[in-house]
Amino acid sequence: MSSANSAALRRERRVLNSATLTSGVEQVIDFALPLFAGAILGLPPGQTGILIAVNQVSGFLVRPVAGTVVDRTDRLIVAGAGAGVLAAGCGLYALATGLPLALIAAAVTGAAQAFSWVAIRAIIGERLPEDSSVFTKLVAAEETGGWLVLVPAIILLSVAGYRWVFAGTAACCLLAAWDLLSERRHRSRASTAGPAGAELSSLSLQGLRGVGVGLRPILIVVVATMTAEAAISLLLMLHLQRGFHLEVVQIAYVFLPGAVAMSVLPPYLHRLVVRWGRRRMLVVGAASSALFAAGLALAPTPPWIAVLWVLSAIAWSITIPVQQSMIAETVGSTHLGRGLSLYEAARLAGAIIGSLAAGLLYGSGSWFLACMVCAVIIASGAVLAPAALTRLGTADRPAPASRHDDDSATAPDAPEGDIPEAESSASPPDTDPHQPTTPRSRRGLLTDFAWHSGLFAAAAATTWVAHRLFTIGLPTWVFAALRIWTTIYIIDLIWTAWKVLEPRDQ
Repeated sequence: MSSANSAALRRERRVLNSATLTSGVEQVIDFALPLFAGAILGLPPGQTGILIAVNQVSGFLVRPVAGTVVDRTDRLIVAGAGAGVLAAGCGLYALATGLPLALIAAAVTGAAQAFSWVAIRAIIGERLPEDSSVFTKLVAAEETGGWLVLVPAIILLSVAGYRWVFAGTAACCLLAAWDLLSERRHRSRASTAGPAGAELSSLSLQGLRGVGVGLRPILIVVVATMTAEAAISLLLMLHLQRGFHLEVVQIAYVFLPGAVAMSVLPPYLHRLVVRWGRRRMLVVGAASSALFAAGLALAPTPPWIAVLWVLSAIAWSITIPVQQSMIAETVGSTHLGRGLSLYEAARLAGAIIGSLAAGLLYGSGSWFLACMVCAVIIASGAVLAPAALTRLGTADRPAPASRHDDDSATAPDAPEGDIPEAESSASPPDTDPHQPTTPRSRRGLLTDFAWHSGLFAAAAATTWVAHRLFTIGLPTWVFAALRIWTTIYIIDLIWTAWKVLEPRDQ
């Protein structure tokens, strides 16, 4: 593997790790902020709505600016700085005792998320010419953060309270910023000259307005379908809370199977996109999501809803990477920031409209009608999305996923068996601490998990023996720590299973 490919893969891994942490933080804020506003700040529903709206509007307004900045400066620095400012915003939430400071925190976190996510997507998009599956990896990393960070945060919330949860999210953001900025220090001077040329650009674009005009077909589709997707998601939350009278943790368990599925499925579904083409898979995604929305109208119990939520996860695992790839191929590498910032702004606009529409639909009193309206709008994507693909002029079938991850000694352009003498030498290669290591073997992953299982079992057995057999009065924090460890162990189990079953290049 050449040094350039090694550096690119190391950069990709660090950015994906940062995306996992940042996505987890974002989902914790979305989950905890409305509850925090009422329980700790004592805000009435109207002011809680204003607080959430400030966060969303801030991110919406800043995203086009972030896209221009990302295309003109070093993207790693922008992503790292965005994660650092997001940490500061989380810290302001932890310190807030009333509405004014909370509003400042909402504006700061919204703007920071805009810069961070536009930069992360643009960095990942740079790899699209070499690896058509990069956006599926990004989606999987984001959804992994959804349960890898959110589940422990819910446990921490029940044990320590909201302020410690926000402090924990700030720590996650700082870790993401350190990962991004440390990778920036490792890059050679030659690699900081700026984004590569627009190898994939199918349009001649100048400025943000030109990018927006070129992407209009897909942006219209994104706003329309995201409006319905956001509406059905909020409707589901309201239905679980008010219709089934579920508690916060019980609602989280309903969404957990879909989150885990979405963290695992994208790489597998990308193979189907390569085989069947984007048009067919966009139709499959729209149909799957529409079936989910329609099925909610008839779902009798929360477990049925949890199963149906997996259909939505399948749809998003197909649609989101395809949409991002279409935009990246249309605008080219030099305009990735602008193109992806408009895509995110379109998604956020749809989410804002959908949230407002959900309240009106739920207030109508007909759960069946609300679900069916959303299902019809989502199903329209089966026609609109393939049409947008044609209008943009992007290819229907992407190239197969890259095989640059292979640790092969043969040069990419060399004939098979023609290995350079220096590489075929029996002497061990020079070790470079900055070079990426090969992926962990399945045996190594299972061995580590076995050790973790042994430690967890020993701790649980010791606690049980001390409490039951010897009737020792253990402090409350011991049981709280064991509950947190149990959650971490479950996450470790899911993560290990995901890595063991993860498809690997041959």
